[in-house]
Amino acid sequence: MDAGFTAFVFVVAILAAVGASLLLVGYVGTLPASFAFGWKNWVPTLLLPIGGPMWFAWRHWSDFSRPGKQLFAGVVLILVAVLILYKGGPYIVDRMA
Repeated sequence: MDAGFTAFVFVVAILAAVGASLLLVGYVGTLPASFAFGWKNWVPTLLLPIGGPMWFAWRHWSDFSRPGKQLFAGVVLILVAVLILYKGGPYIVDRMA
């Protein structure tokens, strides 16, 4: 193992962990609040794990902009981690061989 592989794994792990944490915090911020707005708001929020809370935060942006931003940032960080893993992984493996 070299320093490049260690840095690669570290970056992917940190991006995934922070992204998952932001997704969880945003989900916890929107799910209980959606129950107060009636069943037409909490059913999609409960049944669609990522899209539902983002939809709820977008519909009630004035009150739930912070959880909406957390959800969006979490999704972006997870996507960046997956992109780095799948695009940079083969390069790192080829470099190690």
